[in-house]
Amino acid sequence: MTTYRIEFGPAWPVPPITVDFTDHGEAIRTVTQHAIPYLRPVLAEKGRPELADCFFRTNPEKTEGSFMWVSLADGISSLFCPARLTPVDTAEETHVVADDSDDPEHVDDCPGCVPAS
Repeated sequence: MTTYRIEFGPAWPVPPITVDFTDHGEAIRTVTQHAIPYLRPVLAEKGRPELADCFFRTNPEKTEGSFMWVSLADGISSLFCPARLTPVDTAEETHVVADDSDDPEHVDDCPGCVPAS
């Protein structure tokens, strides 16, 4: 199975997304682009706006993930916004776009998305 539903931790305001991981790099970019608009204000509120310059990472089994920020110059990193990955049957799986349901571009770019009714 290469398609996963990603559900983010309850402390983070990121709606779930369903992503095809056939191309792992593209999937990581899709998840990051989906989540950053939700994460940016929370990170700024926490006084860590630089963490928005991050990427999504998964464990090798693709059962869990989180966002990772790295400062190579300072030799430090941070993991935040944990997520659970669940394999899905794309023939059956769709998800409802939450807060951005009026954004048709998101629906067009997101496999399995359907607008909220």
